[in-house]
Amino acid sequence: MPDQGIAQIIFPDSKDLETFLKEQGGYDLHEDLLKYGLTTKQFLYVDYKGEQYQEIVNFILDYEFAHQIELATQEELERLEAFNYEFLPDKIKMANKILSPKGYGLFLYPNSGDFYALFIGKIESITKILQEEVLLDDRIPFQERCIKYYR
Repeated sequence: MPDQGIAQIIFPDSKDLETFLKEQGGYDLHEDLLKYGLTTKQFLYVDYKGEQYQEIVNFILDYEFAHQIELATQEELERLEAFNYEFLPDKIKMANKILSPKGYGLFLYPNSGDFYALFIGKIESITKILQEEVLLDDRIPFQERCIKYYR
């Protein structure tokens, strides 16, 4: 699958994505997509040590508002907010238990930094590219170079 195809799957509603990528020069699509996700707030960056201010719940609320959909009830979000975890992937799994009945998930975009780059997407679209190598760095294990979905 061409890299541009991956970009369109991750950011399906982004009308300015192509312009942004052209402006970046196209040398490293992976880095360009990270920049785009951060710039447009379609990626949530969370430190590997965990959240500080319930960023995941706020990210879900922002996504719901931006897309005029309900992915979780207030009760589910409160339960997620109160969820105690040792490792961040545990909270991501909990979020996915809440989001998956609506057909959505919280996905991890690979990076070489000390943070998680998370995005919300439709499960049926994103699962098609879970084994696609996005981060091209042979020093990193193959599974860490692919988009992840914690179940």
